[in-house]
Amino acid sequence: MKLIEAAIKRPVAVLSIVLMTVLLGWLALQTIPIQLTPDARKPLVIVDTRWHGAAPAEVEREIVNRQEDVLKGLEGLERMESRASSGRAQIIMEFDPSANRERILLLINNRLSQATNMPEEADEPRLRTRDTDDNPVAWFVVKTQPDNPNSVLLYGDYVEDVVQDRLERVPGIALVNVWGGVERELRVIVDPRRLALFGLTVPEIVTALRGANINLTAGDVDEGKRRYTVRTESELNSVERVRQVVLLTDVDQSTGRIARVTVGDIADVSFGFKKATVRIRNLGENAIVVNAVRDTVSDKFLTTYEAGAPRPDLASLTEGQK
Repeated sequence: MKLIEAAIKRPVAVLSIVLMTVLLGWLALQTIPIQLTPDARKPLVIVDTRWHGAAPAEVEREIVNRQEDVLKGLEGLERMESRASSGRAQIIMEFDPSANRERILLLINNRLSQATNMPEEADEPRLRTRDTDDNPVAWFVVKTQPDNPNSVLLYGDYVEDVVQDRLERVPGIALVNVWGGVERELRVIVDPRRLALFGLTVPEIVTALRGANINLTAGDVDEGKRRYTVRTESELNSVERVRQVVLLTDVDQSTGRIARVTVGDIADVSFGFKKATVRIRNLGENAIVVNAVRDTVSDKFLTTYEAGAPRPDLASLTEGQK
């Protein structure tokens, strides 16, 4: 009751308090961010490092493992996934939705600079960002010309090795996805009669091919302040190299002549294509689809064109391939 009596006796003070409360509430409404559906997308940071000519095992040992060691324990890091392929290392990190992107990139860059004994031949790590549910900002459909008798599916390797790689280097692009196409493979079709003639079995051929298709690291050689990795390459990447794999060797004791049985003597070797697991059709025709996801930190990719205005020439994607 005393509070009510005090309010009645001092109406000016009460009115001032009410007006100040309303004013502060209005100011807070203008400054505090409010969303009907809050953005819960998790930031992704992709660390891409290229080491041309290196085998996947070397990439994992010399780059991926060392980068993982310095990146572990980052603030807000929820998940880390690594990939090592020929000449390329990729680490994908997923962070808490509340993490600040600019701060994340700064921390990652500082941590990567602490990685020691990195191969001198490797390129500097490249950082790209995106969100877990980002939508592509551009779609491309690859189809063959009417006078091209080949199926567009046969160009899947070219799109992944050339087009995808060059699009990922465009400033502002975080990720490029490719759907469609078929993967090329080397096929060894064994002739059973020739196989029996030389007394060989299919497992023996498989073992010989595996032994010939391997890249081995012989170790490191230190010369002053430099360290060189010694590696022997024996990769079966052509029909002729597969045909020349030796299966049997026999020496004539009287003449000293050496007779060899190779894969080409008992099998037909040729390039083929794996069975397609995904087929994309555009206007009733087979096609390969490529999309590009924008880098959420960089806005360099965002360009506005007026209706009817000419678009940029994308012919540069094939420059240097002639």
